[in-house]
Amino acid sequence: MSASLLLVMRETVEASLLIGILLACLERTENRRYFTGVWAGAGAGTLASILLGAILLLTLGSVAGRGREVLEGVVMWAAAAVLTYVIWWMRREGGSMAHSLRAEAEAGVGRGSVLALGTLAFLAVFREGAEAVLYLGAAASNSPWQRIILGATMGFAVAVAIGSAMYRGGTRLLNPQRFFAVTSALLLLFAAGMVGRATLAFQAAGIFPGTVTAWNASAVLPETGGVGQALQALFGYTATPSVLQVIFVLGFLALAFAVQRGAEPRPSLATTGFRSIGLSYDHPLYRGLRSHRLRTIAPASMLVLLAGILVIALLSLSIGPFDNRGGLRLGPFGNAETQNNLFNLLLWIVWLPLLTVLTVGFGRFWCGLLCPLRLVADWAHRLGLKLGLGNGRVAAPLRLGWLLPTSFLLITFVVRWLDVQGPARAGAILFLAIFALAAMVGLVSRRGAWCRYFCPVGGWLGRATRLSPLALQADRDVCATCVEKPCLKGSEAAGRCPSFLNPLNLETNRSCIKCADCIVNCPSERSSLKLGWRPPGSELLEPRAPDLWESLFVASLLGMYMAAGHRSPALASLPWPVLFAGFVALAMLVYVIACALASRLAGLPLRTALSTFGYLFLPLEFATALIAFGDDSLEFFGIAQPAAIVLLAGGFVWSIVVGASIVRNHASGGLRAIATAAPLAIILVSVLMVWLSWYASGAVVDVT
Repeated sequence: MSASLLLVMRETVEASLLIGILLACLERTENRRYFTGVWAGAGAGTLASILLGAILLLTLGSVAGRGREVLEGVVMWAAAAVLTYVIWWMRREGGSMAHSLRAEAEAGVGRGSVLALGTLAFLAVFREGAEAVLYLGAAASNSPWQRIILGATMGFAVAVAIGSAMYRGGTRLLNPQRFFAVTSALLLLFAAGMVGRATLAFQAAGIFPGTVTAWNASAVLPETGGVGQALQALFGYTATPSVLQVIFVLGFLALAFAVQRGAEPRPSLATTGFRSIGLSYDHPLYRGLRSHRLRTIAPASMLVLLAGILVIALLSLSIGPFDNRGGLRLGPFGNAETQNNLFNLLLWIVWLPLLTVLTVGFGRFWCGLLCPLRLVADWAHRLGLKLGLGNGRVAAPLRLGWLLPTSFLLITFVVRWLDVQGPARAGAILFLAIFALAAMVGLVSRRGAWCRYFCPVGGWLGRATRLSPLALQADRDVCATCVEKPCLKGSEAAGRCPSFLNPLNLETNRSCIKCADCIVNCPSERSSLKLGWRPPGSELLEPRAPDLWESLFVASLLGMYMAAGHRSPALASLPWPVLFAGFVALAMLVYVIACALASRLAGLPLRTALSTFGYLFLPLEFATALIAFGDDSLEFFGIAQPAAIVLLAGGFVWSIVVGASIVRNHASGGLRAIATAAPLAIILVSVLMVWLSWYASGAVVDVT
């Protein structure tokens, strides 16, 4: 009853304010004779709203079983969607609404038209009444209609009193802005509850896949208790929500938050909440980064460590409990599919998933400060210079951006097809082949060519570092007074940027490997180039420096990870080449079709849509990457299902926030933006549901 009271009160207050503005305008212009037309229109709008409610009541009452669950779900989702749009519209247009309404009223008076004023009043009341009816229909799934009608009647009476007080000059007693701010927040929580209950109804009807229970709070806050019943009536609370319920509620709240922010102009990347670490190069971090000894010892140590575990793998050496017999095991943890070798533990169970997670946190620091591949490529480059081979430029077609995605896809294909992650010796041979390739590229190419254009690991990490909160930025005021520009040209302490970047004007950190060469070259008295923190994923919000090949790469990875991480017996029976090629091709085809639709709806060139919209999938794609590529690690520690659920939830919600910002920046107008987002949202939700059906499948019963 409380929910229906607040819903009707809110909508009736809005209608009362609109009618009050009309009446005040007529009274100010001494046209009280038109009051009758306004009241007639308001009355007709009220009757039409009641008629709509009766039709909805009869429709819900005449449908039973699975059909009723589907209808209730549709009504609740529609109510939540309309409510979110209305609150956004009120926030954007609320300031000018009164002025527009007065102008329309004065135009009606100027024409002397009672019909025009009556129609204006009818539309004002019926719009609010239709919204209220839709919300009440959604709320009826949790409460009897008798209580809904009683609460609605009480809310109507209270709202009329509030509207009358406002009209008669009582706005000092009730601040309209504060009233709408508080009720908007409460109604968003109501809408979130509707989304949750609708999701449960669709799951029970078999339209959405059933998922396991996220938690069971019955012992702490049961639904049968007084507080639990109140929360259920108000916000759709359930003590045992399904995983999909929780994810959709969180996604809805994230979307509502993103929508409420409005279409604000984006500042430059240099000013997007960037907070530098330290004020000068006296900070311990920069003293370490500028130390030649540390910058040499760190990658050399990694190379020695890797050489050691490669020897263990190639010779099948037994180290402690790692006896090369059976599956990998260590105490209570185990993985039956991976050979029990120390190489497999350190490389596939520890290094690969840890590197992936740390890249999101700290960018490509591995590539610039620790990677032995870079060290080998640099050594080969120096040898090439002595032999007269090391200054070759990379051919222009290879610099277009397609090579890194292609090499990573091919490496993944080979690793899965030949079961490289099983026998330790196979993994060692793969890494030796990659080292040989890095040495060959370094021998004949410019310094840094391997990291920028060829390394499959670096290319894969490059798109993940866009999510990182760690960035490199320059103080442009300081740099403007610098004539020598050693950060661009290099110095005796360090060469120029190995990724061929201009550190003074970084649009994106995708290719920045955090090698700190530019920081080493910057004079300490200037201390201009600094590392710092920014909001995670901030460069994706527009996005900055979009790249066609990278965007297509993200789309193709959505398919590749499905092929690699699926848990379907039917798919497992297919040959790996067919499964791999089929999922990658399907993902690319669906993405291109969605972008073709979105580009027409947004009024964008297709190439712009293809280069831009792929980034909204990046957070969810990254989550599926950890599940698919970290499967050995997750299975080893026995946390595959909970980890998958947390990753999918976080990636989905993050993608919604990023997607809302990208669409808002490329599609003007509320309805156009909604239409543009629709095909992209279908892909996002479909990917989520497929992965949940593999990792969180369970039975769902609708208890409404």
